Amino acid sequence: MKNNNWVFWLIGIGSLLLMGITLFFNYNYATGLASDQQGIFGDMFGASNAFFTGLSFTGVIIAILLQRQELKLQRNELELTREEMMLTRNEFNQQNETLTKQQFENTFFQMISMYRDNTEKISVHIDGNKAEGKLLFYMFNRNLVATFNTFMKKRFDKNLENGNMESDFYANIESEKLKFSINELVTIYERNFKKIEDELVKYFSTLNIILKLIDESNVKDKFFYVSILKSHFTKYETLIIFYHTLLHDQNSEYRKLIDKFNIVDDLDVRLLVNRNHFLNYKQKQFINRNFTN
Repeated sequence: MKNNNWVFWLIGIGSLLLMGITLFFNYNYATGLASDQQGIFGDMFGASNAFFTGLSFTGVIIAILLQRQELKLQRNELELTREEMMLTRNEFNQQNETLTKQQFENTFFQMISMYRDNTEKISVHIDGNKAEGKLLFYMFNRNLVATFNTFMKKRFDKNLENGNMESDFYANIESEKLKFSINELVTIYERNFKKIEDELVKYFSTLNIILKLIDESNVKDKFFYVSILKSHFTKYETLIIFYHTLLHDQNSEYRKLIDKFNIVDDLDVRLLVNRNHFLNYKQKQFINRNFTN
């Protein structure tokens, strides 16, 4: 619009020149008249006055139009400024999001490294045998299975003495496994866990911290980082995590995090004494999620 301003300036300057020239010639003409004719000549300026008044009004209109253009230009500049500010804000948000993600990932991978170190440093004796690192979970599970079987056999022998059974334990082991309840499993697991609690408590504390870090972060794809953590688990490790989860109340922080991120969903159910334990766990998890939501 600035390119059109010369039109208004041309009209304004032309008007001033026209008024100046008109006054100049009128003045020269009037001074050359006799005194008695000058009054008559002066009366002729009524039309000139109206003419100059019109020119003045035209000047006012031109000023208004110029001001209108300036206001429009200011609005355009403000609009451009606002768009630039929005772009700057979006860029800042992206930079802030990137920085936040980098900070989270630095902490996350440090925690993963600490998790690996703590796991490798675990060293306990189970039934007189030394178990270190990831091997601990395999040996701990083997010890649990032996304890589970001993418990079920004692119950079977007791029923056999009462005349309730006619066959031996191993011929009925599958049916005995189905009778093995979650409460019985948790009781036996807790008793055996306490024997090596000093070492495993570090492991589960680290696991809880990592899950809490993911949960409280502002990263978008939280399950991606959970998958990175789970990729370090062995199948026996996932099994022990499942047993340990059953040990905790459903409202505990540890249990909520395990359930929220489906930590034990990759569990190999063939390792369980009673596969119904996992089905029961998933049903409760489903009910709790729906109730919470």
